[in-house]
Amino acid sequence: MAIKLKNWTARRPVKICCVILIPIMAFLTLFGVIGILQMDNFYMELLFADLNENDFFYTSYVSSALHQVQTLFHYQDEENIRNMGCLEWQLNYGYRYDSDGREIKEQQYELWEYNIDYGRRQLGSTFILDLESPEAKHLVEEAINNQLSAYLTIKKLLQAREGLYYFITDGIRESSNLTQKQDVDFFLGQPVFLILEKGGVSQFSSQLKSGGYGGPWIYKNLEDVTCSIAFSKKAVEDMNSLWKFTQRQAYSHIGLITASFIGMLILLVILLAGAGRRSGDKNIHFTFFDKPWLDFSLALLIIYEFFVCVLSYKAIETAWQYNNRQGMIVIGAILSLLFTLPLLWWVTSFVKRCKNGKFWKYTLTYVLIRGVYRKLKSFAKSLWAGFPLTARAVLIAVAFFAAMLICIASDTTWAVLLFCLVITALTVLGLLRYARKLYLLEQGAKAAGNGIYDPPIEVSGGELGSIAASINSIAGGINAAVHERLKSERLKTELLTNVSHDIRTPLTSLITYTDLLKNEGLDSAKAPEYLDILIQKSTRLKSLTDDLFEAAKAASGNIEVKIDDFDLADFLRQVVGELDERVKGSGLDFRLNLPEHAKVRADGKLLLRVMENLLANVFKYALSGSRVYIDIMPEDGCYRLDIKNISEHPLNLEPAELTERFKRGDSARGGEGSGLGLSIAQSFTQLQGGRFNISIDGDLFKVSLYLPISSPLSK
Repeated sequence: MAIKLKNWTARRPVKICCVILIPIMAFLTLFGVIGILQMDNFYMELLFADLNENDFFYTSYVSSALHQVQTLFHYQDEENIRNMGCLEWQLNYGYRYDSDGREIKEQQYELWEYNIDYGRRQLGSTFILDLESPEAKHLVEEAINNQLSAYLTIKKLLQAREGLYYFITDGIRESSNLTQKQDVDFFLGQPVFLILEKGGVSQFSSQLKSGGYGGPWIYKNLEDVTCSIAFSKKAVEDMNSLWKFTQRQAYSHIGLITASFIGMLILLVILLAGAGRRSGDKNIHFTFFDKPWLDFSLALLIIYEFFVCVLSYKAIETAWQYNNRQGMIVIGAILSLLFTLPLLWWVTSFVKRCKNGKFWKYTLTYVLIRGVYRKLKSFAKSLWAGFPLTARAVLIAVAFFAAMLICIASDTTWAVLLFCLVITALTVLGLLRYARKLYLLEQGAKAAGNGIYDPPIEVSGGELGSIAASINSIAGGINAAVHERLKSERLKTELLTNVSHDIRTPLTSLITYTDLLKNEGLDSAKAPEYLDILIQKSTRLKSLTDDLFEAAKAASGNIEVKIDDFDLADFLRQVVGELDERVKGSGLDFRLNLPEHAKVRADGKLLLRVMENLLANVFKYALSGSRVYIDIMPEDGCYRLDIKNISEHPLNLEPAELTERFKRGDSARGGEGSGLGLSIAQSFTQLQGGRFNISIDGDLFKVSLYLPISSPLSK
């Protein structure tokens, strides 16, 4: 089940759907958040209110209504305000300095205001010397205007409150918005009410769960005032109905945020589960976008996301200011794409690296720390390697004796003893390692001196390792030179043996038949037969001598080479056409697979000699009645010429041996070949800048020539 789930999450359509749906879910989450943020603090409190009770209505309206009623009662009316009923001049003494710097005491007036919010307070810090002065009149006029403005504003607010009933009295004056005087039972019969008796709380309708009084504060200058406030059933029900609608909207926004956020998390888990995987493949696959270092890309991502958030905040703030809901939706959609997609890229890349293991190796911090560590390690090694072995031993001994002195000079404790034991163990271990390396180095040098080069000296690190590597290199070079020398001596021996054998055979025939002619005379009946044999053997001897000279010249490079451009395909057709009679007489079926043209750079004369030797090899050693394939095809800036045939004799030797001088396919050396044909063909091909290769597969013999293609610039 788990394997099926992994394969399902690794499918490309599933990943694409997740990448598309996650920004959509992010947009829905952002849309819900914007909807919540549009609610002010009042509505945020409403979000958690129980509207089946009237607590929220009580705490929202009773306090402000009580304040307005008390303020209106305090100001009484406009006439009282204009007559400075709430203002008072108070005589006081102040000090000032004359022109000579002397302090002068004089009478001054201060204007005080009676306010239910602040009690008795001084208006500013201005001291008036003359109550008839323009300054005094201006101060009084400004205070009266402020009080009138507050009075009229509160009066309008109270008149605009539908369903509000109030009655307030101090025993002398009374104020109410009721058409006729009502008793306390009228207020107690309303769903929301507050009754204050002489500065204390008598009754209130709130069902607050705290158990204490949650109503408004009673002002000190109204402690002797009785006040009753109530709201009608219709006013309470209308406001609760409106609040319930607003509450449902808030809940819908919260539900949208929750659902879209959970959906986004589920999609993200699915995407990350299939990140880097392909269906049916356990390996983690990376793309071009996974190449940046994780920490470097994270820093760039944070900077990018910060600027996206700042710009989006400014745009949303402007749209919010003008209540442009459509603009906020568009900005939110763009923000979701710009914010989510780069974040998904980084998180996906991070998860891929975690799945691959050791994700910290793909951070710039790790690269820098590793680089610094390697530099310091290399510096320390080079510094340590710069000390001679004797100096190292002295340093180790000094460190050891310094530790002993510290141990003796200080109080002996377990920590000091443990430290000394560790230093001693490390010192002994280091000396043993050096002693072991010196022993191996000595034994290896003795073996190399006695001509034993295997196995190599297994010592590494420091100058001892460097010396061991040098000795191993010298021993390897000597060993290779010895093997090469032995091979060269063997080849020389074989060469002398083969040359003497191949030259002696026709030479012996020449001597034998010459003696026969001498003894029998030229008039003998067998004289013509003897002459034919002499001509045949002399021709064979001449051919063998020419091949030997050509092989020597090819090996020494003492041949003039004229490289030119010519058509290899036409050249092969011409060579095979000239040998048509021999091809028909050989019983071989030649199959040519040649392009129309194949321009190469080579020496025509040398290449003709190569082809004569290769085809002569085919005629001599190919199985009668078999097919011979000659193919030309381009390969890596060259044209490859392949000649394939089935060998008549078993090929029980390595391909490299066939190019050795006087090496022939028939080990009995019963044919007419010299054994130099393939060696000459290889040397001539290499002199032209080409390559020569032989391969054997069972009885299939294949020769491949690689000749460079003619370049247009060479014409």
